[in-house]
Formats: sequence, C-alpha cells, structure tokens
Amino acid sequence: MTEASNQRFSVNARAAGGINWAKIALRSGIAVLLLVAGGVITLLGERAVSGPVANEVRITTFQDWRVICPPVTPATPNCALTSDVTRDTGGILLTLSLMDPAPGSQLSLTVPHGVLLDPGLGFAIGNEPTRVRPYETCTNQGCIAIVTADADTLKSLNANMEGRIAVAAPNNPQPVVIPFSLKGFADGYGALQRAKARRTGLFSFLARG
Repeated sequence: MTEASNQRFSVNARAAGGINWAKIALRSGIAVLLLVAGGVITLLGERAVSGPVANEVRITTFQDWRVICPPVTPATPNCALTSDVTRDTGGILLTLSLMDPAPGSQLSLTVPHGVLLDPGLGFAIGNEPTRVRPYETCTNQGCIAIVTADADTLKSLNANMEGRIAVAAPNNPQPVVIPFSLKGFADGYGALQRAKARRTGLFSFLARG
C-alpha cells in the first residue's frame, strides 16, 4: 500500500457403435472441473490483488491523484479517484473526487465552510472558459458543487496539467482562485476504469454462484 500525496496551495466395457462413451463422459467431467477450478482461481486472484476483501482499504498514488478502493461490499461497490489541495500551513482547501469513470458521472468539488453560496463555484480546466456550478449541499467536510464529467470534460481532464476553481468569500470583492494539479489524473483514471471492471466482474461471479 502506498501513501497518498496532496497538492499544496500557496497563496486485475465399450458402448455400441464403437464410441467409447465412458471416455467421453470422463473428459467432459474433467472439463467441467477445470471450468469450476478456473472460476475459483479467478476469485482468489481478485482477492490476492485487491487484498483482504473484508477489511482492507487500498490506496494507490499517481502523482497528485490517488485511487482509493474500500472493501468490496454492496454498500461500497466503487473505488474513487481523488485529489486534495492543501494550505502550506495545513488544512484542506479543495477535494476533488470521481467515483465512476463512465462519461456522464459526477466530479464532486468540496470546499471549506464559510464561502458565499449564492454566487456558486467557478470551475475551469486548462485555458477553457470558467463554468459556474451551484452548491448542492454542505456536510461536515465542507460545501459541495458537482461538475458533470461528460466525454468532453473527461477528455480535458486527461489532456491538461492543471485546472482552477474560484469561490466567493465574505468581505472579499474578488473571487478566491484555487489552482489544482491534473498531474497523474490520466493514469489514475485508467486505474479507476480497471478497478471498476474487476469489481463488476467479482460481483457478477458471486451473483452467478
């Protein structure tokens, strides 16, 4: 298991007809056993790769991004691709999280409490224009805005090295701009796709069993 890294913000007998039915039955039985054994080996291999399913969280780092895979359960079927932007003095300014690599999924952006909610949150990738997204809710971790990760947005996230958000703060006439790194996003996104395929295959195997 590797440790996750943060961004910092400064600012996988013969039968009739001559046919020996006994041998055919024996061979068929062996084939069935091999198929069953293969399924068991596949399941054990998945567990060996992903660690003890019941109690282990796996974290794999890809530069400024990380893939977090919780124990495989119906309640937590997915892994997540995440990144944090932190202050030099400590404290998280921004958390980005993508749980499903499929186009049309949601990229959540969590910022600290205290921002002005009515203006919404500005989001941009590379040199693209800023998109303003409303805040969906506030939790103990902060206030959350959602960006739809459609095919074009995923392409931009994979192709660029940085992005930025802008939030409105009380008593501040100008938006506070927080840059975030996309270094490692493409590799992390590929890992998230593979993790989803493994987990989907595991649940399918268990359901058939």
